[in-house]
Amino acid sequence: MIESICQHPAGRFQRCRNCNTEPRHVRTSGRLSKEPVTFQPVGIRHRIECNCGARTALHANLGGAEAEWGTDYAQLALTLRTPRRKRAA
Repeated sequence: MIESICQHPAGRFQRCRNCNTEPRHVRTSGRLSKEPVTFQPVGIRHRIECNCGARTALHANLGGAEAEWGTDYAQLALTLRTPRRKRAA
């Protein structure tokens, strides 16, 4: 298995909810040692991982990895407080 880190512009991925840092995109080719041996070529797969150890599973496309990151590891949007109006006397 060969892994390489792909560079993206800052702000491309949502920040991690554990450590508040932006994750990196890892591109993988080949099969993992724990996967069964097949005599068919394994394509390029994508994963998003963070320094704190949060990572997605391997996906066939980057969109799938981004979707999993957004639902499982991404920082939730903060709710904005709505301003209250003063009552007229």
